[in-house]
Order: sequence, then C-alpha cells, then structure tokens
Amino acid sequence: MFVRHIAANTTPRFVTIVASALAMTILLASCGSSAPRADSQASAAKTPAVATLAKPAMLVTGSFKCELGNKVDVESDAKNGAQLTWKGKKYAMTPVSTTTGAVRFENQSSGLVWIQIPAKSMLLNTRQGAQLANDCKVH
Repeated sequence: MFVRHIAANTTPRFVTIVASALAMTILLASCGSSAPRADSQASAAKTPAVATLAKPAMLVTGSFKCELGNKVDVESDAKNGAQLTWKGKKYAMTPVSTTTGAVRFENQSSGLVWIQIPAKSMLLNTRQGAQLANDCKVH
C-alpha cells in the first residue's frame, strides 16, 4: 500500500532529479584520478608495467549551452590546459588523467570539475558535492 502511494505521488521532476544524481555518481566514479593507492604500489613493483590509461580524448572548446539555461565557455590555455568561464568568472583548469578516456579538468582552489564524454559535458563542484551544469553541448 505504501509503495502504491509513493508511485502515485512521484512527480516526473523527482524522477529526473534522482536520475541526474545517479548519473553524476556514476560519472564521478568513472572519472576518478588514476593515482595509485599506497597499498597497491608494492604489488605494482612486482608486476610488469602495463598501460592502464585509456587514450585521452581531445578537449572540445567553445560556448556550451546546458540544461536550465546555464552556459559554460571553455578555451584552450597552453599555460594551464584550459580556461573555463562560469557565471562571468574565469577559472584556470588543469587536466587530470582518467582510466576511462573521459576529458577531465579541475580547479583545485574552487573545487570545479569539468568532464567531457562523447554524449555531453558537465560542470561539478566537488566542495559542494553538486552538479552546477548538466547536459552541456557546444553550439
């Protein structure tokens, strides 16, 4: 009876929020840093070196339009890797290698993380644990 009550009162917006939260969790997990843990360094010394990183993808630059009317501008920056503009403020973004081949750039001081996969791009704030912009596509 309780399950029927929840199903009957579940709004499409609620379902979208839950789906976005799950997607963000999966993306963050798949785009983790490739730095080895301390306990795995000893076993890595005994094992022959094997390339574990996927071929890095190229950074897509330009003006991105995102869900909810958000906008993100991304430019290549030879000095830092990329420069990202969010809500009128510019951030120097440093590339981070991933095991999946996704493009990932971070700004440590602000907590911003820019992730690009073939289907879309997204801007996250790791300090707030929040998605700032989702489903971003270059126009």
